[in-house]
Amino acid sequence: MARPEEAEAAAADSAMASGGVAPKGGLIAATEAVDRAIALLCQGVLLLAGTALMTVLTANVIARYVLATGGFDWAEEVPQQIFPWFIMAGVALAVQRGGHIAVEWLLGKLGRGGKRVLLLAGHALVILAYLALCREALEVAEIVAIERSPALGLPGSYGYWAIAAGCALLALGTLTILLRIAVLGPEALPQPVPEEQPT
Repeated sequence: MARPEEAEAAAADSAMASGGVAPKGGLIAATEAVDRAIALLCQGVLLLAGTALMTVLTANVIARYVLATGGFDWAEEVPQQIFPWFIMAGVALAVQRGGHIAVEWLLGKLGRGGKRVLLLAGHALVILAYLALCREALEVAEIVAIERSPALGLPGSYGYWAIAAGCALLALGTLTILLRIAVLGPEALPQPVPEEQPT
């Protein structure tokens, strides 16, 4: 007679083989909807922030050769304000795609049930860490809000808001992965595309 974890693994393998995907319940469908919303938001931020960065930097390079003043005073401040949003959006997308560095030595030595427990515990700790970092970033943003950039007069809190928003999205994205692992098992852990892995 097969052990429960072996039967569970066989059922998951059978579902994957028959339909190409594991059966979806309401919870799994909800996590996928949340992931799609996060991905759409982050891709929009990447597109807008990347376009703004390229436009401003290109315009400033041209202005250095054309204008007697040697460029725009405000152009150096724009990347400082936009870049944190660009980075955090990319980090949130990387979580969804399994693109972050992971040490899997212990994971490879455990059975399916042990893998599930370890992954659930690890993801729960990561969620708590992201939420703590989000709270700290908001507190620092409040402190530095009185600082103003010299040319644009923007508050110093913008970059910290990006960190806070990014950490909230990271916590939410990690939670969707945790829920899928809880329901479907360790096979639900996102795997990076081989072309995107460093060699």
